[in-house]
Amino acid sequence: MQRYIHATISAFFSWAGNIYDLLIVTYVYYYFQKCLGLNTVEGTLLFALGLIFRVIGGYAFGKIADRRGRKPILAIGTAGYSAFQSLMAFSPNAVILLIARAFQGLFMGAQWTAGTVIAYEQAPPSARGLINGIVQAGYGVGYALTGVAFIVFSQSMGGIGWRLFLLTGSIPIILLPYIILKVTDVKVSRKTISNTNVKEYTKILIRASIVISGMFFSYYSIFAVYPGLAEYLGLSKDFIGLMMTVANIFLAISFIVYGRVADFINKRKLIIYGVIGEMIGLPMMLPIIVKSAELMLIGLLVYSIATGFWPLAPLLIVESVPPEVRSALTGLSYNLGSVVGGVGSITMGTLVQIFGLANSPLFGNILGYSSLLIVLITLLTWPRGTVITKNK
Repeated sequence: MQRYIHATISAFFSWAGNIYDLLIVTYVYYYFQKCLGLNTVEGTLLFALGLIFRVIGGYAFGKIADRRGRKPILAIGTAGYSAFQSLMAFSPNAVILLIARAFQGLFMGAQWTAGTVIAYEQAPPSARGLINGIVQAGYGVGYALTGVAFIVFSQSMGGIGWRLFLLTGSIPIILLPYIILKVTDVKVSRKTISNTNVKEYTKILIRASIVISGMFFSYYSIFAVYPGLAEYLGLSKDFIGLMMTVANIFLAISFIVYGRVADFINKRKLIIYGVIGEMIGLPMMLPIIVKSAELMLIGLLVYSIATGFWPLAPLLIVESVPPEVRSALTGLSYNLGSVVGGVGSITMGTLVQIFGLANSPLFGNILGYSSLLIVLITLLTWPRGTVITKNK
């Protein structure tokens, strides 16, 4: 089996586990409040910590990956976020829970940075968009699995049931033997690293970070409270779990399709089409006037399919910088976007705390459209010929 296949498999599954752990907490805010005393704002802060500390982990571990290789960082990141998920599951109080989440975020950033780059660099040049799409499809699969797990545990969340539900997030640690034994490393010579001027890539870093930040702000300001909103609107736990599962399966498929099409069509234009699609789906999945399960499901599917452009955003960095700084700058750009997404989740949590869940569709539309508009303007004013460097 060719080495890029092992890299793709390990990156895909470790990223799926990463997202599973990031988002599974959104299903148990009630139990955090009941058992650990967290309010809505603190609950979304918990969610945001996973995003905020990813930027630190993405950049710091990315620099190590550029010097020492991607493989050890992929392994360390996967082991780290899995271990701290176990600590979160059995945290005795809110303080330990928040600290565990912060450390988990560091390792989440490490895993994404190393996994994305190692799969891209080992892929055949004619299929890099496809391979990147497959790896990033782990996002949809990871999120879909949270819905499956919620269905399984929905009738037994009392007692320690919700803790066991969270504990399922430690399962990705079983990937370690496969990563260690099957994945081939990618290293860059020290001489090349020392001759690289990072300042040359500042403009592309800023613009790509704006695009990624906008898409994250829109997405996480919505999904930080979406399961709770759906339940508030009268949908059953089983239907919510099914809805999130189906939507994220579509999301994963869309990631792969967008990635493959990007091997032949301009990436910037594809991202623009995706942003427009999200704008179409947003008012249906967050209905302000006509509220129905059918409309929410249709809107969620439209939004999820349109969100398939996400894997292309990191490629704006990956394909524009040399390998010797690729992990550090890609990790910094992507996870800076995560920080802004964390701000979005905290903003929504604060608004819900003050005005209640009943008003979250209104606030979700306002926050979503505002951030997506910024993304659209950035893409429409993108300098021609910015993406110039291909992998060596």
